[in-house]
Formats: sequence, structure tokens, C-alpha cells
Amino acid sequence: VNFCEFDKYATKSYCAIHGVDENLNLGDITKVDETKLEDFNMICGGSPCQDFSVAGKQKGSVWTCEDCGHEYNPLIVHWSQRDKCPNCGSNNIEKTRSSLLVEYLRVIRANKPNFGMYENVKNIIGKQFRDTTFKLFEDELHEYGYNTYWKVLNAKDYGIPQNRERVYLIFIKKDLDNGKYIITITDFTQVKAMNAGDVFFEIVIKPASDTIAAE
Repeated sequence: VNFCEFDKYATKSYCAIHGVDENLNLGDITKVDETKLEDFNMICGGSPCQDFSVAGKQKGSVWTCEDCGHEYNPLIVHWSQRDKCPNCGSNNIEKTRSSLLVEYLRVIRANKPNFGMYENVKNIIGKQFRDTTFKLFEDELHEYGYNTYWKVLNAKDYGIPQNRERVYLIFIKKDLDNGKYIITITDFTQVKAMNAGDVFFEIVIKPASDTIAAE
């Protein structure tokens, strides 16, 4: 299991809290070669929220060509053409922090884990970003062969003394999913790795019927 973090202090804190070896850190996700990762069947993460949050500048997932000045949303460009400016074809692109969700997609596309989770602020499903970012993110996961499920959850409902709403999106390979999964805020279910016995994480998802895709 690996993780991505470029800040050395955040890395030390994460490893100390979770008992993780710092050597498992892949560093800056924009520099990770997605074709050379060891096999894994689950991915969990969230891109920086500053450009989606109501407390930020709400720039969204905008890339700017430094050669011609053209601004574009990378999610509206097919992934096979995404790294080139659609106006002049340049690869000299300036990217917002929140557009790191595209790097998340890049890793998923190359490795096709069985399932995963994505988290971000509630405003990513608000009027400004629902169709321009979140829906396009979902659509791309569908193109990769996943079903998606999402829900807004509040930390205060789980014993955390904070009124903190976040969107949690679950994606599961279509050929492993019976299409009847639901996300609930009433209890936690341990989701185990496909074909393995290790518990990877606790998450608020459970099957809506007795016929399940994973156990």
C-alpha cells in the first residue's frame, strides 16, 4: 500500500499517526508513473478543496496554457488529449490545485482497482461545480467501467465535534457490483479487499440486498 504526499511534515505526521513506513510515500502525484505501480485493488483519496470551497476563490478545475493564455476545464477534454492546450497544442500548462483530481483519475485509469473512494467539500456538488466538475468526474469513472454512488455526510453524525459536511463517492467495477449498493449514515460496515481477508477501511456503504458483490 502506498500514499502520495509532497509535504515532508505532513508525511511525518501521517506516518506517525497511522504507523506507516515513510518509504511507502510516492511523493508528488503529478510525478508518479502510473504504469509502474504495484498491483492494488482499492484506492482512496481526495483532491485539494481550496478551489471548490465556499471559503476559497472557487476557481474550480481550470488549466491555463502559459503559451497562448487559453483557459480550459481539463475534464471537458477527453483524457487522451487532456495534457495539450486545445487552442494551440502546447504542453506548457499551469494547473490549479483542485485539478489534481485529474491525476487521481490517471492512476485509476492505468491500474483499474476493483473499487475506491473519493472525498471533497460539499460545494463540489453545488450549482457552480455539479455539472462542470463532479458530473464529468463521475462520467469518466463510468467510461473506465465503474458504477458510482455518492452521498453528503456530516462529521457531527459520527461522534466528531465538528459541523463538517463532505461528499463521499464510492466507485465499484461494474462486473463486480450488483447495482444495488446504497450509502447509509446509520452505521458503518467493514468493506474487505476483493479476494482477500484484510480490512482496508471502514466506510458507510452496505448492500441493499442479500446478493452482494463483495464481502
